[in-house]
Amino acid sequence: MKNIVIGALFWVGMVFHAAAPAAAQPAPADLRALGDVLQMDKTLSIMQREASQNAQDIAPDLFGGAAPAQWRAAVTALFDPASARAEFDKGLALGAANLNSAHLADAMAFFQSPLGQRIISLEISTREAMLDENIEAAAQDVWADMQASPLPAQTQRTSLLNDIAAANDLIESNVAAALNGNFAFYQGLIDAGAVDGLSPDDMLADVWAAEPQVRTDMQDWLFPFLAMAYAPLNDAELQSYIDFAQTAAGRALNGALFAAFDALGAVQSRGMGLAAGRLMAGQDI
Repeated sequence: MKNIVIGALFWVGMVFHAAAPAAAQPAPADLRALGDVLQMDKTLSIMQREASQNAQDIAPDLFGGAAPAQWRAAVTALFDPASARAEFDKGLALGAANLNSAHLADAMAFFQSPLGQRIISLEISTREAMLDENIEAAAQDVWADMQASPLPAQTQRTSLLNDIAAANDLIESNVAAALNGNFAFYQGLIDAGAVDGLSPDDMLADVWAAEPQVRTDMQDWLFPFLAMAYAPLNDAELQSYIDFAQTAAGRALNGALFAAFDALGAVQSRGMGLAAGRLMAGQDI
């Protein structure tokens, strides 16, 4: 299942590398305000549309044909933006142990700035645009041309995009998120009684067997996305974003958002597995 998360908005699996300072943790209202600054409701709405597309794509493998109406309705409900926001906020509060009030203030200052808001808006609009396969293909062409170009400006831009991916740990975090989601999906299938004789070790083996393809698919989507989303930004603006991501506040924010998206993704992926499993077993969902 496609579960791509990027940049200022879509952290999943970001690793917090530093010890948490002894400082006050943000209040729930402050964390809610952070999600609002990051335009989380718009992001979750796009994720619902992505999930609906994904549900259609995997239906033949699950049901041997087109997606049943019950399956489509179940996925739409699981990814309802209002319910997802509540789950996200709950996960963010639980995962904020390493995000203190000083970190939050620094993060809010960056993302409330004109550059921060522009980054968020560009990421949202590009993620939404790339729901169209033609636009996704165009983004892939942009990235391919950029990599092939000998021009210093293009070489510099390619380097900066790689630096953004590295600063936000976008490769490993997204691979981990996708594998965790696939495992949760398997758990849902088993809990629904649709898969017999599959042990936890079997599930892990199947999930890990897909890791190389998951990694390739993620990279094939991520870098074209970055190339298209950040095209309106100049190199200095990209470097400012990289610099923030490398601060203690940036790393702590990534850690908190990882926890929130990890919790949300587990609920949604397992729910998809349950819904699919019940349909496969001939049960009502």
